Amino acid sequence: MDTTSFHYINSPPDNDLCQKLAQEMNIPYGVAVLLCRKGLGDKKEASAFLYPRLADLPSPFLMKDMDRAVDLVLQTYKQQGLILIHGDYDVDGISGTALLSLFFTSLGITTICFQPNRLTEGYGLQKSIIEQHCPANNTAALLITVDCGISAHDEVFFARESGYNVIITDHHLPPATLPEAEAILNPKQQECLFPYEDLAGVGVAFFLAMGIRNRMVEQGLINKNNAPKLKDLLSLVALGTVADVMPLTDINRILVKAGLEVISKRSVPWTWALCERAGLKEGAVTAENISFRLAPRINAPGRLGEPESAFRLLTSSDTVNAIELADNLETINQERRQLELDTIEKVLRECTLQDNKGYRGLVVYGNYHPGIIGVIASRIVDKFHKPAIIFTDDTTGSDILKGSGRSIEQINLYETLKECSDTLIQFGGHAMAAGLTIKKEVLPQFIEEFNLAVPETGDSPDKLQARVVNLDYNGDKWEIFDSRFFHYYQLMEPFGNGNPEPVFLLTNQEMSRVSVVAAHLKYSVNVNGKTFRGIGFGMADKLNMVQNNPVDLLFKLRKNVYRGEEYIEFHAVDIVAAE
Repeated sequence: MDTTSFHYINSPPDNDLCQKLAQEMNIPYGVAVLLCRKGLGDKKEASAFLYPRLADLPSPFLMKDMDRAVDLVLQTYKQQGLILIHGDYDVDGISGTALLSLFFTSLGITTICFQPNRLTEGYGLQKSIIEQHCPANNTAALLITVDCGISAHDEVFFARESGYNVIITDHHLPPATLPEAEAILNPKQQECLFPYEDLAGVGVAFFLAMGIRNRMVEQGLINKNNAPKLKDLLSLVALGTVADVMPLTDINRILVKAGLEVISKRSVPWTWALCERAGLKEGAVTAENISFRLAPRINAPGRLGEPESAFRLLTSSDTVNAIELADNLETINQERRQLELDTIEKVLRECTLQDNKGYRGLVVYGNYHPGIIGVIASRIVDKFHKPAIIFTDDTTGSDILKGSGRSIEQINLYETLKECSDTLIQFGGHAMAAGLTIKKEVLPQFIEEFNLAVPETGDSPDKLQARVVNLDYNGDKWEIFDSRFFHYYQLMEPFGNGNPEPVFLLTNQEMSRVSVVAAHLKYSVNVNGKTFRGIGFGMADKLNMVQNNPVDLLFKLRKNVYRGEEYIEFHAVDIVAAE
């Protein structure tokens, strides 16, 4: 294979540096190579990466307004007042709301929790729920937002006028002017000394819980030995952080790694029930399992207007009840998947026409379910490698369209939409994803302006649509595939955004036990006298090429468990005939 088709993210690491790190840390050379590829050639940095510790988490009181927020909670607690927790309807918002609900329950505090209906109420803080739970005169009342509220000026004003003190916990980019809440917890806001900006919404909620616990112990309100155990709550932090595609670096790495350990024990009712229904009955749960197995099931009810279903599962204290709730989520998720299947073919046909006409950005409008248009936009981007926006009718009015967009790394969608702002009622988001609303009558004008605003990438369509693979290990030192290597390799997890999974290259390889299951290619490879199972998803068309012919195999490593037996499997990224 012409390995120049693939590239290193950085230049290949220096061999002397890798040898030195391997000796200093007493780790396999192959692991040292992978660490150096990540820029972790220093022993101290590499050790912190391999062995993240909860003890290394920063003080929650480094976050701006944390002192004030904790004081407000304790004031409401002492006065036995009302606490209303208002979260977003996605996995991050639901898991953060569940985290605070469980934490307050463990302190004997009753809370009212709410996530809006995506279909009828839309995103963000809702005046209707504030009004519905308007506190009585002279009653201490506290509103805490989770994963929302940073731009909710009118709603925060309304809440305060209604008798609430307001704590905003959010992680979205703050506007120039902030709502006039009593406290705002957001590591992205100016003058915040918290040393990490990329927490998920659930991560911010976790640090609020940590701050409350620490202060209550200091004030003697609870005994340290009987104080709520925060570690179990890290299962929710891992769920929301991975689902929201936050970088798995630094503080998030510490939180998610510990949270995955909790999920893997399956001792919390929701973890056991959801893993059972998602086909994860044994073995360690990974970040990839969250992304493709657990999070979609938690997200599905919110997409179809029932976020409370997922919330009830995450806060269930009974395993029998949890499995019933997980069964319900499974049914809802199947409904969501069918809606996507019913929609994607129609959208693909329209996008193919636009792509053939040379459109830089793809825009499609139809009578689609509003809960799945973001997922459909992602599928379109994956296929055409162009920004895509899917519109459907908004429930607020017959002449309003609601859109969800996704983009590619080379094109900042938020900045592109700013160029079309004269056609938009409102929009928000970031470089890779955005939501927007327009009047139906201006759709043709928007399509024209959007295509003009999408910048040229400088790459040919063939190059843009080609799969780009970052090669991490290319060489003959295949003695790395032994039990000692795999022990240290697993310490590099969790893999995901900010910590990509390494890709290996094996050249001139004979495959055996080749077969096709559905659309997938199954095979075995022999490396240094050991046989490893392998699979190439969607690669059934390569069957004739690999039979009795040497191939070059680009792959990732996965650890699987079947009936108590652990084994390493090669997951093909690409297979080509050896030269």
